[in-house]
Amino acid sequence: MIANAQPNMEHDFMRPFLYQEQGVRAIEEFGGRTLVSYDMGLGKSAISLWYAQRNNKRPMIVTCPASVKYQWQVEAKKVVGWDAVVCEGMKPKNLPRANIYIINYEILYKWIEVLKKQARPTLVVLDECQYIMNPKAKRTKAVKQLCNGVKHVLCLSGTPMLNRPIELFPTIQILRPTLFRSRFKYAVEYCDAKKGPFGWDFNGASNLKKLNQVLSQSCMIRKRRDEVLRDLPQKIQQVVPVPMRADVAKDYRRAEKDFVGWLAERDTEAALKAARAVGLTKAGFLLRLAAKAKLKASVDWINDWLSSTNQKMIIFCIHTKMKEALVRRIKHELVVVVGPTGRKRQDVVDKFQNDPSCRAIITNIHAGGVGLNLTAASAEVFLELPWQPGALAQAEARAHRIGQTRSVNVYYLIARNTIEQRRCEIIQKKLKVIDAVLDGFDSGDLDVFDELMKEVKLGFTS
Repeated sequence: MIANAQPNMEHDFMRPFLYQEQGVRAIEEFGGRTLVSYDMGLGKSAISLWYAQRNNKRPMIVTCPASVKYQWQVEAKKVVGWDAVVCEGMKPKNLPRANIYIINYEILYKWIEVLKKQARPTLVVLDECQYIMNPKAKRTKAVKQLCNGVKHVLCLSGTPMLNRPIELFPTIQILRPTLFRSRFKYAVEYCDAKKGPFGWDFNGASNLKKLNQVLSQSCMIRKRRDEVLRDLPQKIQQVVPVPMRADVAKDYRRAEKDFVGWLAERDTEAALKAARAVGLTKAGFLLRLAAKAKLKASVDWINDWLSSTNQKMIIFCIHTKMKEALVRRIKHELVVVVGPTGRKRQDVVDKFQNDPSCRAIITNIHAGGVGLNLTAASAEVFLELPWQPGALAQAEARAHRIGQTRSVNVYYLIARNTIEQRRCEIIQKKLKVIDAVLDGFDSGDLDVFDELMKEVKLGFTS
């Protein structure tokens, strides 16, 4: 299926801010092959559209997460007045003539032949380019095939690496294939490569200031929010420890002390698997137990906050049961973003943004952590956290972005004295690694899970 391009209509086209105009010129200086790593909310999509318009780079193909395909279509019309075709489904169709073709990463491999032969792009834009961090993934291979032979490629992301420098390599390889002679040499210099009993480990980090300098000189443009938007309200982050329900807390402590024995009483097969992978399984179960134990107190906190103000709130979670429990228990009108649902998703966002009676929006961190503009909110609440620090930073930027007129308070509702509390602390520390590569700051180790497991092993199983 191909969604029809939007009809022509009169528009007052957007004008770039000075820093956005500087971004367009920087892309031109890099020959149209650039990693645009501006902070979330600073207009990376608009910059790429202005670059395309000024240099007449059309047709262009935008590859992006499914959740923001229609947002790109709206943005193209609003920023430069170009119509765009949105490609959908796993069965490619003949393409109508258009300035822009928009497709999501998940279906790109099915459309490669049609796009290469019929669209014949002069520019490819890879939005949220961290989606291609795995060189073995089908989507990464498809992106490389799409970009092969295309002179101009823009990679957009506020967090082009979610955890570690090795994740940047596929993006660098597409933009500057001769910058590093091989993935191995890159890993040795910048990923603290170590050879272990099971092969090479590229999950570390080293020489990060040098990597930042190399990228800045060769292909990367970077702006932080505080550099360009002095008047943007300050984002205030706050961890809110909440109590656990007594009976569930007792169950949590039992699982914490003797996890396999606790699980064997409930699911023998799961207990056998847990014995073989106790670290990962234990962490997952303890985190879910902590979430369950704090649910009542968290809902009370949310209801109290909503009752004490007329402002709006974004609520982030991960698991379906948590989302369903919130929908049942929150006493104020709300909407829910379920996943990448195209126009229906935009309708939900529009209601939250424009309807004063709609006080909250609930979304999965992975479904709603990118592509949403939720500036009607002045508070963000995280009931569950992702493993990747970059994914957390993306989610936090849904309200703290251009158009926000108030301070944004970010609350982490964390079960006291649990694995969840320690993981929150580790994630906050690990966020610095993103600054290390993108902004040239110092950083320590990277892996959230490994560090947490060391503490779990020492503190929980002794």
